[in-house]
Amino acid sequence: MPRVSVITVVKDDVLGLKRTRNSLSEQTFNDWELLVVVAPSSDSTMDVATEFQTIDPRINLLKQTGTGIYQAMNEGIAAAVGDFIWFMNAGDIFTNHDTLAHAVEKISKISSGVLIGGYGILNGNAKQVYSYPAGEISLRDFAFSRRGGCHQAMIFQTSVLRDIGGFETKYSLASDFDLVLRVIKRSGGQRDSRIYASIEPGGRADQGIFLVHKEKHLIRRDLLGGLTVLFASLVWTGLARTKILSRRLWNS
Repeated sequence: MPRVSVITVVKDDVLGLKRTRNSLSEQTFNDWELLVVVAPSSDSTMDVATEFQTIDPRINLLKQTGTGIYQAMNEGIAAAVGDFIWFMNAGDIFTNHDTLAHAVEKISKISSGVLIGGYGILNGNAKQVYSYPAGEISLRDFAFSRRGGCHQAMIFQTSVLRDIGGFETKYSLASDFDLVLRVIKRSGGQRDSRIYASIEPGGRADQGIFLVHKEKHLIRRDLLGGLTVLFASLVWTGLARTKILSRRLWNS
């Protein structure tokens, strides 16, 4: 049984799928399976995923039956057979060849449901990096952290993801934020100062950033509760929106 199930959701992105698959194939850790969840595509994505499955028995193709990226990720969770799960969007890559080996060894030694690494955002030849000191992370720390993490730089205990029911699909852009908070609430979480993934900019969350902050506020309200948290979340959300608007005005 593979120790890690890597779940990659893809739609109309052959080059991105190849890039992520190549990054996984180059890892020094080999005890993995890749679940490629293909949404209905108009290009050759399905053909390429089928070819990958034929070439490497560790790669399995799933045709998405529901709608939306979080539903696709849930379908991947249901099919996974590894002890741990890692979500990598098509086009995103592991930062180093030994990233998977390092993360698996580390999470195997702790009881937390999620291990969160740092990540870099690729922009041409430049990369903006976000990381935090290693150690345990509380529910409130993650809830009010700026750039606190991305799912491409996290490894989860499979059993915990199934215990909490996977992604909450009522959130269209911030369900990964909700998922991590529920995992931390259920089984704790830890950070690793090492950079795990390099991701592409301009994703759905970047394009709908105001809705992201609205959903995050609702998630904090529902999971943390209390008037103090509610007030802090409203202030946090307002400051975030103001900063985004100011940046856009400055660049216009």
